[in-house]
Amino acid sequence: MKNPSASASVPPSARPSPPSAPVPRELNLGRAARLLGRGLLRRCPNCGSRGLFRRWVVMAPSCPGCHLKTDRGEDDYFIGSFVVNFVTAELLICAGALAGILLTWPDVPWTALKWSLIGVMIPIPVLFYPWAKTLWLAVDLTFRPVTLKDLDGHGENEVRVPPGTVLDTPGLTAPSARA
Repeated sequence: MKNPSASASVPPSARPSPPSAPVPRELNLGRAARLLGRGLLRRCPNCGSRGLFRRWVVMAPSCPGCHLKTDRGEDDYFIGSFVVNFVTAELLICAGALAGILLTWPDVPWTALKWSLIGVMIPIPVLFYPWAKTLWLAVDLTFRPVTLKDLDGHGENEVRVPPGTVLDTPGLTAPSARA
């Protein structure tokens, strides 16, 4: 057993410093900035390709360029983009209220300020929705890099049923094996 007082007698400058840990790939600030930049352009954060949105609020199930599933294969994935959208809308409303108060101080038109903020509060979440979706995907990719199960069209994403197996739905069977 080592003597605990032996290390205490060595001056701190003479002790070897522990090696610095390398920054993991998913926490690289340059990569995070690239992902967020692509998200701000409403492009796929993973590959940068266009075509994620079929209409303003309808996002494609997967990226046409890299086949990344836009919901990462999770049923409740939309909650993250909902939070991004909600927080952004609230911050914009608070900034608008503060600007209105500061610009008109000391005679703040409270009624006009209230109704103008209500009028702005309704369209902001709808207008910001596509950016909320791509920004949330970018944030998620920053902390959880892409794996094969996140890509559409790979075997691990499909249910594998042995040929000839009777499925739970009456009248359905798995396709038969070809020779």
